[in-house]
Amino acid sequence: MKPLLNVSQLNYQVGTKALLKSISFTVNSGELVGIIGPNGAGKSTLMKCISGFQPYAEGRIEIQGQSLAVLSHIERALCMSYLPQYSEAAFPFNVMETIGFGFHARQQHSIISPAEIEKQSQAALEKVGIEHLHKRNVTDLSGGEKQLVHFARTLVQDTPLMLLDEPTASLDIGHESQLMNVLYQECQKGKSALVAIHNLNTAAEFCDRLILINQGEIMAEGKPNDVLSEENIRTLYQDLVMVSHHAVTGNTIISPYRK
Repeated sequence: MKPLLNVSQLNYQVGTKALLKSISFTVNSGELVGIIGPNGAGKSTLMKCISGFQPYAEGRIEIQGQSLAVLSHIERALCMSYLPQYSEAAFPFNVMETIGFGFHARQQHSIISPAEIEKQSQAALEKVGIEHLHKRNVTDLSGGEKQLVHFARTLVQDTPLMLLDEPTASLDIGHESQLMNVLYQECQKGKSALVAIHNLNTAAEFCDRLILINQGEIMAEGKPNDVLSEENIRTLYQDLVMVSHHAVTGNTIISPYRK
C-alpha cells in the first residue's frame, strides 16, 4: 500500500541558508504523526512546504501518489487541509461563516445544501466543544477560541490528510486535550494528521510516530518513547529538562528542571 503522504529529499533555503536539508518521511492512512524540535528547527517551514504555501528548492512531495507540483489549488484542498500557526481574521465574520469557508473546495466538486453546511458546521463546533460561540464574531474571540474555530473549519474540509502547525499553542490544557482527542479520533476513523507540536508530553501521549527535527535535518524518527530518549533530549536541551516516565501509561514525560 502506498503512503498517503511521501516527502522525499526535500530541501529549502533562504539565500545561502539551508532551512530544510534532505527531509524524507512518509505518513500512512490512519496515522497521527508529530513533528517536534526546538524553536527554529524548521517545523513551520516544513509544514508550509507540504501545504504548498511555500515553494521548495529540491525534492518531491506526493499526496495520494500524485506530485504536489501538478495539483491545482482546489485539488490540493480536497487532499489536505492546513491549519497554520496563526490564523488571524481580518474581517468580522461570525463563527459559522468562518467554518463555512472550509466547504469551498468540496463545493467545487459537488453541491452541498445550506442546510447540510449548517448541520456539519454545528457538529464540528460540538466536537471541539465551542458550540456556545456560534453567533459570535471571530474578531471578538480570544486567541485560543479563534484557534478552535479554525480547527472546526479544518474538520469540515473533510480531507484525507490534515496538516496542523502548533494547533495547541494558544490553548489551555483542557482544550488542548479536547483538540488532540478529536484529532486522534479522526485518525482512528482512517484520516491522517501531521502535527507540528512543541508540547513533548502531548506528542508522547497522542502521536503514533514522532519525527524529531533539529537545524533543518531529521535527527530521529519512530515511536514516541524511542524518539524522546534521554540521549536525544539531552542533546537538544542539555540539563534544562528532566526525562521520566508516567507511572500508569509508561509514556515519556519531559519536565522543566529547576537547577
